[in-house]
Amino acid sequence: MMQHPTNDILLDYIHGELAPARDAFVYAHLEQCETCRADYEAEIAVGEMLRANAAREERELPASVKAEIWKRVREAQPSVWNLLAVWARPAVAIPVAAAIAIAAYFGTTYIGPQGAPSIEASYYLQDHADMNGTIPFSDHNAENPVELENAAAVDTQQTAVNVQPASYTADANP
Repeated sequence: MMQHPTNDILLDYIHGELAPARDAFVYAHLEQCETCRADYEAEIAVGEMLRANAAREERELPASVKAEIWKRVREAQPSVWNLLAVWARPAVAIPVAAAIAIAAYFGTTYIGPQGAPSIEASYYLQDHADMNGTIPFSDHNAENPVELENAAAVDTQQTAVNVQPASYTADANP
């Protein structure tokens, strides 16, 4: 035999405050038990009667009282401390601080003097290599010094100047 729900359980069922399993149990019981269904309908009728009575006895504020309230609301000026308290709330302060931090981080790269233009290191390395390639007896020169001497001798044969080969050692210490 099923256990009958109490009035407290019926009120929780009416307001939808029961767990799903308990709610299903009360629903199934109300479908089968005439006594409990009558208690359920009585509780609903009492609730409706209380709502109707409250709506009937609801009073309006006098017009003069309403006018005075609205006058004071319009005249109220928030103090500086109240405004600061609003800005100090975490819901406002955290996003504002984050926006300031992001602006400070990204703003410094786009605003203000940029300083001297930077030159890549590869430019200096290429320039150095080009300069070393123009020195005739350099270690980095692609041409053989003997070939340079022979080329100089061919060019100077027209002027009848003979260039003597010089001895050269690349790694000699002075």
